[in-house]
Amino acid sequence: MYQGVYRLMKITKLTHQAAAATGVAQWVIVMFTLSQAAIVVLLIVFMTRGDTHRETLVPPVIHRSFWVEDDAVSKEYLIEMGVFVAQIYYDVTPANVDFNHRILKTYVDPVYYGQFETEAAAFSTRIKADNASTTFSIATVVPDEKNKRIALTGLLNTYLGDNRTSSINKTYIFEFGLKGGKILLKGTRETINENKPFEEINKKPV
Repeated sequence: MYQGVYRLMKITKLTHQAAAATGVAQWVIVMFTLSQAAIVVLLIVFMTRGDTHRETLVPPVIHRSFWVEDDAVSKEYLIEMGVFVAQIYYDVTPANVDFNHRILKTYVDPVYYGQFETEAAAFSTRIKADNASTTFSIATVVPDEKNKRIALTGLLNTYLGDNRTSSINKTYIFEFGLKGGKILLKGTRETINENKPFEEINKKPV
């Protein structure tokens, strides 16, 4: 950096000497000096720039900002996205179920879109046919930062009118992926092992 500054000072001195000897216009000297200064600044920026790329993203429901770095996301962002997906999918009534699922489709990976469309349509049809509403009261979250997935355990409550007809303990796993700097839902599944929710997924066929 100091060598670059010294070089700029030397160039400025030489250009003034050249102007005195040749009668070059002052504005030409100024433009030449500025161009050399710009080159030095760009060189310093290039040499001090790191190779790691990190972006700060804003979750769909703004609580705080989290980071996405290369092919990884922060644990906090996984939790935020998992809670958001679970609430918008399961906290529904006959009046808002289709609207909620349309919003959620904007966060679905194209690879998973067809399956999600089928599952969401069946769930919506059942909600409207029974004139029911559901809520998912989350009790625990278990993030798997390495594999970009999260397990949520809580009570899935079903209501008919003002009466709660069922309250079942459920554990859902939401899997995410990165595409174009955006985190997208790649799959969902239910597991019965709330203490080790990823154990069945991690098992390899014998």
